[in-house]
Amino acid sequence: MRLRRYRRGAQVLGHDSARRELLVVVSGSLEVAAVNESGRRYVNSLLGPRHVVPLVRLLDDVPLSYGYDAHEDSVVLHIPADAVIEVLDADPGLWREVARLALYRQRLSVGSLRAQMVGSIQRRLAATLLNMEMGYHLSGQPAREGLLQVSQADLAAMLGLSRQTINKELAHLRDLGLVDYGGGYKRLRIVDLPALQRLVET
Repeated sequence: MRLRRYRRGAQVLGHDSARRELLVVVSGSLEVAAVNESGRRYVNSLLGPRHVVPLVRLLDDVPLSYGYDAHEDSVVLHIPADAVIEVLDADPGLWREVARLALYRQRLSVGSLRAQMVGSIQRRLAATLLNMEMGYHLSGQPAREGLLQVSQADLAAMLGLSRQTINKELAHLRDLGLVDYGGGYKRLRIVDLPALQRLVET
């Protein structure tokens, strides 16, 4: 087990199959992203403090679908997957909690994929914000009063859209009374979570 500091943009965990370890975000945030054959970068999510990833490392010989980079200056705890498995095997009931977490994350991923495939830009954005809010709860650290530490540039990268389009769609959500982003850089607040959920589900 080792604690490491990373500067913004540094690779924390790549596709090296030999490095079977879990990451615990202590401070800062990690960017989970992949690059396709044409070089286009897709940002799947941003992970803040207390997130534990990637759970797939608890399985044998399963390659990573994404790379993990420091989105900002970060402190990350690296834990060997074999050590975690040893603890889980000693108390099999703990595997149930791992399964619950994995299934909940899968549910978020499927919902987000659905919104991305068949939803409008507004729904896609709403689904991304909703998943980020739920991600805070998954890490045991609910977003304080709905506050998400994400910039418009971050959202643009996650959705594959221009920053101008994100700005326009956020303005629409603000006019609907769902979000507010007047509190400064990387300070976007969900004002009406139930209404945001209804927008995603319609």
